[in-house]
Amino acid sequence: MALRLQAMRRVLKDTGSIYLHCDPTASHYLKLLMDGIFGRKNFRNEIVWKQYASTGKGSQHSPKSWGNMTNSILYFAKSNAATVRPYRKLRQEEALEKFPKIDRDGRRYNTGTPLFRSPGMGARPNLCYEWRGYVNPYPSGWRLSKERLEEEYHKGNVVITESGRLERRKYEDDYFGEPIGSLWAENELTLTSNSAERLGYPTQKPLALLERIIKASSNEGDTVLDPFCGCGTTMHAAESLGRKWVGIDISKFSTGLVKRRLVDHFRHLSRDDIDIRGTPESPSEARALAQRDKFEFEKWVCGLMGANGMYKNPGERGADGGVDGVVELPVIRAKGNKFESQTEYVIIQVKGGNVAPDAVKALSETVRRLGAIAGVMVCFRDQLGTIENQRSRELWADAYQHYPVIQGFSIEDMLADGKPNLPPTWGYKHGGRTSAPML
Repeated sequence: MALRLQAMRRVLKDTGSIYLHCDPTASHYLKLLMDGIFGRKNFRNEIVWKQYASTGKGSQHSPKSWGNMTNSILYFAKSNAATVRPYRKLRQEEALEKFPKIDRDGRRYNTGTPLFRSPGMGARPNLCYEWRGYVNPYPSGWRLSKERLEEEYHKGNVVITESGRLERRKYEDDYFGEPIGSLWAENELTLTSNSAERLGYPTQKPLALLERIIKASSNEGDTVLDPFCGCGTTMHAAESLGRKWVGIDISKFSTGLVKRRLVDHFRHLSRDDIDIRGTPESPSEARALAQRDKFEFEKWVCGLMGANGMYKNPGERGADGGVDGVVELPVIRAKGNKFESQTEYVIIQVKGGNVAPDAVKALSETVRRLGAIAGVMVCFRDQLGTIENQRSRELWADAYQHYPVIQGFSIEDMLADGKPNLPPTWGYKHGGRTSAPML
């Protein structure tokens, strides 16, 4: 980890920041390591993030510790040139409550901030002065210097009302936002087990968490680097916020999943806009990977197909129960006079070599056993004939047409951005398209 952190510091701009996520078993060790690499003076915060909604599962045994709900995010700057904006934008109902009044120009404001210091704050002779006929009767004086008070008056932030009362106004359009502390426990920052964001990636973080970090420590046009990018939440957040981005991950499953996620979410992006290095770009390179490491080959295919694991992580060594990956498929069906969408599952089986007839029959049995709606065997084009000859001729239907329960799909078509014979909602399980971390 030390070598990786040193490399991150080397590529970080002087105005940049780094956020390192870790759990409580490692945070104290990594804090010392970060102090050594980035300097103790560049430590800004240890953010406590409420990662889980519950305190942990119950047990029949006596507990040995408190329930672990939180992780740490170590925030370091590269230098004093780095800045942060620790605020969040108010929701509409919060803004209406905080700024309930409207001036003659239609600007919302509140008047809750006093101009005089209270007597209990102690005497301040340098703040005791007369301004436009007004004076604090107590020796505690004004809250602002005379020059600053006059400046605020000309800005319209200090007003003398028709009744002669002094009024200090805070306007909504001058408000940075609600200050955010180092405890992050909001519900939107917790990724629950039934969250629509979930992609089946074990270390996935909520999009709102990365958006908060990126907005606070970067500007539009800046470059965001995530050297452990996983399922691509950082890149998703960076793209939506107008930042450039680079993601790095050792997993070929991750690279395919990230590419598919971004293309599925952003209309202005195509597969050609996203440069992936270190993964196959041609059928010959795909064959070489399949021969060299079939598990990495499975990961790569599952990532590009948008598949998650059912009983294990995609591409993990060991028995898989006939399932290399699972695609969640929104299926639209007619219910009386209405159309309803429900989630079904498609089993993905990956073959990097010859496809045996028994393997096709086994896929049919796996689909039936698991209650999936269909099965897709992904292989090289020269093996599709075996699948076509041996597959079940059963069909299933959505509200519009029929589809094969078992089908083959070629690596060659996958590389060309083709899609299997499934409803057009395939590939949009991450929430659909929208119009168009190291910082």
